[in-house]
Amino acid sequence: MSLSVESGSDDRTFGDSPSQSKASSNSAVQFDFAAIKAHVSGFTSYITSRVTMDTVRPLNMFLGISGPSFCLSPDAFNPPIRKVDKSTPEKFKSRLKLNFAFFLSNYAVVMAGVALVTALMHPGMLVALGLLWALWGFHTFLISNEVVLFGRNIGTLVSISHRANALVVVTTAVIVWKCLIPAITVVAISGLLIFAHAMFRDPKHIDTSDQYRRGGSDDDDSGEDSHDSEVLVDKPGQV
Repeated sequence: MSLSVESGSDDRTFGDSPSQSKASSNSAVQFDFAAIKAHVSGFTSYITSRVTMDTVRPLNMFLGISGPSFCLSPDAFNPPIRKVDKSTPEKFKSRLKLNFAFFLSNYAVVMAGVALVTALMHPGMLVALGLLWALWGFHTFLISNEVVLFGRNIGTLVSISHRANALVVVTTAVIVWKCLIPAITVVAISGLLIFAHAMFRDPKHIDTSDQYRRGGSDDDDSGEDSHDSEVLVDKPGQV
């Protein structure tokens, strides 16, 4: 008993052959992959160019600490709106955009700190990643070098493609079994902290705090000048 399957004309357009349709779909997939790769590469280069040690803001500016008592200023953290109106979404967007542009390096430090603490809380993950790194390194070493053990070359026991496929399976298992939950924890905690800071940190208070510090230093300099002038004035009176 034979079974024949016929494809209708709806599956093809303008008489395209199946090979042409397959080629066009493959080119579309490759184009999408290239576009995604270009976006990821551009975003990565943007982040690496912006996140530097020179752009890390001081801790008192980041947390809104003012005064010698290291207390949080009551004006440092405020909601972006007082009442809901038509401009509410724009105010939220403006607040987030300003804070992310100004504190981007600090947010990267926060995320790195959360990742470090989370990694130290999962020593099994660190051991698994270390073993995985050693296996991949040994695999790469065997590609260009010969290791003879008991008269046999270890690199020829298993082909390079089979070793690579086995390592890919092991890597996937380690990522899912050991790294998935810590990664979700890092993204959730750091994302919550960063979003809360970016939402409630008032950019206006940053400007006023900078002006206050500059004004204080100017006042100190003017005070010293006035003190010196008073000394100069007092000396002739004493003579």
